[in-house]
Parts: sequence; structure tokens; C-alpha cells
Amino acid sequence: MIKLKAIFITVIYCTLFLTPHVNAKPSVTSFEKPFLEDGYKSVGEAIRECETVNQRELHLPIKFPPIEFTHHLGRCVNDNQNYNDELQIEYLHETQSKNHFKIDVRPLEQRINFENSKRDRKKLRLNDGSDALYFSTNPSGLRRGFNILVFEKNGWQYLLAVDSRMEDQVTVEELIGIANSLR
Repeated sequence: MIKLKAIFITVIYCTLFLTPHVNAKPSVTSFEKPFLEDGYKSVGEAIRECETVNQRELHLPIKFPPIEFTHHLGRCVNDNQNYNDELQIEYLHETQSKNHFKIDVRPLEQRINFENSKRDRKKLRLNDGSDALYFSTNPSGLRRGFNILVFEKNGWQYLLAVDSRMEDQVTVEELIGIANSLR
């Protein structure tokens, strides 16, 4: 009986004092810090927040560009005047700045009309028969900016944007495939 107590006390001691403690909060890198200070959080938290604010379910595409990302961050922008509510998601790579993909989602009632833009636009068709608009924000083709696909689905306007320096890897067809993966 005494040996059993000694073993029990030894196990408790080892568990409490010799086991390394795990921090409940992961450390924040200098890369993440400005995003977190600007209200970004996990994508799941941001989606749940936007669903609550807008009182409707929100889905993301299940397909992503064939490029590597190290960080996935999101934030729900809740405009008090109910004009610019938006879910903003950033897929980033800490050391490869060109590996940048964004998804912005806003309620259709607050949609942005890109039809009247002065940019060159291509009207495309998604698998479900809905229209999509493709354009680039590159100033004079300098490969600085984003290639963008905008479409509407399930009461939301989606804007998919990829860094234009990745246009050889993430083509307009790839963006269409991502849009078509949204259910």
C-alpha cells in the first residue's frame, strides 16, 4: 500500500512539474501582427461573425489556386450604416508576397456594380449558367495588382482576386474553376 502511494505521488509530481507546459495562445509572428491588429482572425471565426451580422449562411469555394499559402486570415467588416458589410479573406505566403489570393464576399443588397468600370472586362459564364465578370487592376500591364473574377451566388456577391504576378499559374480558367466549386 505504501509503495502504491509513493508511485501515485511520483506520477502526480512528474505530471505537474516535469511535463512541459503548452501555451494556450500560440505566439504571433511579426508577419501576422499587423493583420491581427487590423481585426483579422481565423477564417472560421470571421465567417461565423458575418453569418450572424447578415443573418444568412455563407459558403466559400472548396477549390483554391494551385499555389502555396502560409497564412489564412479573415475579418468581418460590419458597417454601421449597412452599406459596406463584407467578409474579407486573405490567403498569404510569409516569404512569397506574390502568393496572394483574396476572397471578398458581400450581401447582394450591398453589391458593387463593376459593369460600368472603365477597365477592360470579360463577361464569362459559370457552370450554373450565371454570369461572371473578369478584369485586372494592373496599371498599364505592369504586373502589379490583381486579376479579379466577380460573380453572384446564394444572395452574396463574391470577388476572387489573385496577385497578377501569378497569372501564369492562376489563369482565368483556374478562377472560373474556383467559382464553380462554390455550392
